[in-house]
Amino acid sequence: MKRGFGNASALAALVMGVAISPGAFATPPPIAPGERPTADSTEAELWYGMARAEQEIRDLPQVETDAALNAYLREVLCRVAGPHCDDLRLYVLEIPEFNASMAPNGATLVFTGALLRLRSEDELAVLLGHEFAHYRQRHSLQLWQTTKRSSAALGTFGVVTLGAGVGLVGSVAQLAGAAGLSRFSREHEREADALGFEFAAAQGYEPGAGLAMWERLAQEEAATVGRRRNPVFASHPKTEERVEDNRRMAAARRADTSAAPGAASDGGARYRAVVEPFLDRWLAQELTRRRYAASVQMIGALHAEAPPEWRGRTAHYLGEAYRLRRGEGDAAKAAALQAEAVASADAPPAAFREHGYALRAAGNAPAARDALSRYLTLAPEAPDRAFVERDLEALTP
Repeated sequence: MKRGFGNASALAALVMGVAISPGAFATPPPIAPGERPTADSTEAELWYGMARAEQEIRDLPQVETDAALNAYLREVLCRVAGPHCDDLRLYVLEIPEFNASMAPNGATLVFTGALLRLRSEDELAVLLGHEFAHYRQRHSLQLWQTTKRSSAALGTFGVVTLGAGVGLVGSVAQLAGAAGLSRFSREHEREADALGFEFAAAQGYEPGAGLAMWERLAQEEAATVGRRRNPVFASHPKTEERVEDNRRMAAARRADTSAAPGAASDGGARYRAVVEPFLDRWLAQELTRRRYAASVQMIGALHAEAPPEWRGRTAHYLGEAYRLRRGEGDAAKAAALQAEAVASADAPPAAFREHGYALRAAGNAPAARDALSRYLTLAPEAPDRAFVERDLEALTP
């Protein structure tokens, strides 16, 4: 979804990280808790731009305001950030991409597409620890210093533009596209991976959480070969490298007899309880990306590990991913999954609709009528009610 958003994307790029390699500046020391830039410094310029961008982010309709979700995410963020907690603000954005970021002024963005792909609080801690590492090590400042040296970059990323009230990104599509601008240098990414791992492990989170997360993302990336890829993957170290790095770090941590591996882990039960109310909506949003090969892989992995109370929903949306992909054999897989979905207590109403149409295609008109009628009973205000009623009439002898 890379598009030219003009000055709006300049703001987004700065929030997400700028795609420029570090220059010859001295590496700044890690930011201290409560520290603020000195007046008239380069860092003060950057923070000024971030403050203006954050004002616009705060008012975006995509900001998820659910109190329980936000409180939980902030709790985990504060565990990994420690004494820096009071310097950070967190915003959950309803965008179905795997992405998170922490701006140099402490504004933290987490996309719901990332939350859908995580399995546990352990993995969440690793992800937030990674973003906190970028903030703590002042990676954005290092990139901004380099950016200012380029006269071409000044026209795009000038502080005048940042302070002029230019709209940040006014749609989900543009914010999702901003994920493609999340390009710290690979050296910065590797440092953030290592530090994020340590921040999470130091709080007793499972050392293998990062490995499990990146293994799944590698499988999702592999499913997009020759298809539309998630732009986030292109800007970071190769996913296979991150898998091996996390494998090495986890093994080293477990070999350290002074460490307490997994002390904070509960197997993901708490995390599932927090995200469960959003599962249906986030799965539906996943399909709006129209990257069906990746969705088949991602939802398929989730379905395979889903607890019984989730399996109706995961089966339905996996079936929809197959149906929309339209590959060889996908229609049969979709039909089987919708049949599985409607047999579960948590089946969404749309599962009965899709199951009904699959039965109609198989020539089973009586069962198709039952399924479609059940759909209308469960969703009396369905926007497609008139169309389904028409199809029901056609199925009536």
